[in-house]
Amino acid sequence: MERLNESRIGAVITEAFAVRASTATESTLHAQHGAALLVGLDGEVTVTEPGRASVRGRVVVVPPHLPHAVASPGPTLGLLYDPELAAHVASYSRGRGGAFPLEGRLAERLGAALTAHRASLSRPDVLAGLAREYADWLSQESPRAEPDARIARVLEALRTPEADWRLAAARTRLSLAHLRALFVRDVGVPIRTFQLWRRLLVAVAASSRLDATSAAHLAGFADLAHFSRTCRRMLGYSPTALRGGLLS
Repeated sequence: MERLNESRIGAVITEAFAVRASTATESTLHAQHGAALLVGLDGEVTVTEPGRASVRGRVVVVPPHLPHAVASPGPTLGLLYDPELAAHVASYSRGRGGAFPLEGRLAERLGAALTAHRASLSRPDVLAGLAREYADWLSQESPRAEPDARIARVLEALRTPEADWRLAAARTRLSLAHLRALFVRDVGVPIRTFQLWRRLLVAVAASSRLDATSAAHLAGFADLAHFSRTCRRMLGYSPTALRGGLLS
């Protein structure tokens, strides 16, 4: 069976998820607005949280907004799901209050699917297919949790950089303080943090075709340093490290 090597590192970003296949993974402490699924092809993935014992497993689930670092010495698939567009995945990931190893039939199913495609992990269509398949399997384990309809409208506006989300906010007829409280309750982060997360995703995606400085400016960052700090804080990697495996 063909093994993943350095020339076959691959990644793909969509609205609902991001996927990265790599020969090894080692991130710094970070917390992302997304539910993560980390799958080791040949060995265990280790997730470390401040003040807690490390979690190890062939498949490890990490809920959104959890400060953690990841180490995996061998080929690894990292999936990050948008917690609003893939609410069932986010709900499942929050089930134990922290990172946890996935075990049993579901873990075996995920591992087998990855092993079957390991020679094609440089292909964005294969990575996207795996992400969708995993999400479908997880949806059978957890019901979808819908946000408040008023917050959903504001979220939709925030996803479009050029849109004025305050117009959507005004239509909710909520005070700004009440809106912000509901947003944190349903989304898990303040509005400004969510805006920064969306800006980061735009910049990372643009890095596949632009240099880091141009990608930062396109996404609305003041400079490359701000982009780099945000990338490390929310994803655990520098823009340069992520750019190395980005295909589309």
